[in-house]
Amino acid sequence: MTMPEEFVIFPAEGKISNGPEGALVSPDCPFLVARLPQPLNKSFEQVRRWIMQLFQLNGATHELTLQHILYVRNNPMAPPSTMLIDIIGDDSWRAFLNVAWRHVGVFRLFVKWSAKKTTSVSKAVVTNGTPVADEDPAVTDESDDDGSWPTCNHDKPCTIETSWDRQDPGRRFYRCPLFADSKQDCGFTQWLDRKFPEKATVHMNYLTDKVDPLEQQVDNLKCELEELRHRRQKRSVAEAVVSHGDKCLCGKIPCDAACCNQDEKPRPSQIRRLAKAN
Repeated sequence: MTMPEEFVIFPAEGKISNGPEGALVSPDCPFLVARLPQPLNKSFEQVRRWIMQLFQLNGATHELTLQHILYVRNNPMAPPSTMLIDIIGDDSWRAFLNVAWRHVGVFRLFVKWSAKKTTSVSKAVVTNGTPVADEDPAVTDESDDDGSWPTCNHDKPCTIETSWDRQDPGRRFYRCPLFADSKQDCGFTQWLDRKFPEKATVHMNYLTDKVDPLEQQVDNLKCELEELRHRRQKRSVAEAVVSHGDKCLCGKIPCDAACCNQDEKPRPSQIRRLAKAN
């Protein structure tokens, strides 16, 4: 089955949000249908440029945000919960394509954009590499965002990191680009995403808790597969030795694969017997 190439794209600024009951889309949100050939082979940056061309936006002056709605079902008897998820790179782009194609059948993208403006913002407090709670006055929340890209105390554009603690799983934040070097890290952080609804946080923690056991199962299966390959290889060598007797033509036990593939020739003992007979 071929992956569809038509996308329903919603200019969703002010028309969509994560509410207490999940993702909310305004009924009057406009949309357009556009075709993107071979979407699975497109990188995230290629998709961004394609959408900016559709809406005649300039990448030098505008910041684009792509989002999609994720359906989460914990109880088979209850309707699924919805969550608005950002698409931020190649991995999340391909994950969106696979999930939407297999489970929804339609590609729906929600697009928001804002003007770029570089500015310095106040320093925030960091705890174990993650911004502290929103109620701390040292943290600048994105509710005051004016579309600017923050810089750290080094006056360098911040990178975007993701928090995976229990209070804010999956929530992105700006961080000093030198944070990997403890001597140069200025400690600046600022939340990028608004705080997720409590129900969404519970779902994300539930799914995260399922990941570790699954990864352990994958590692165990890899070890079992490697052991089976090793046993199969030993069995193949043993069968080759039996088929050629105790020793191969090379005199090695076990014999080399190259010897096993040679045409059958008289052994030295057979040649001596033939010589005596003559």
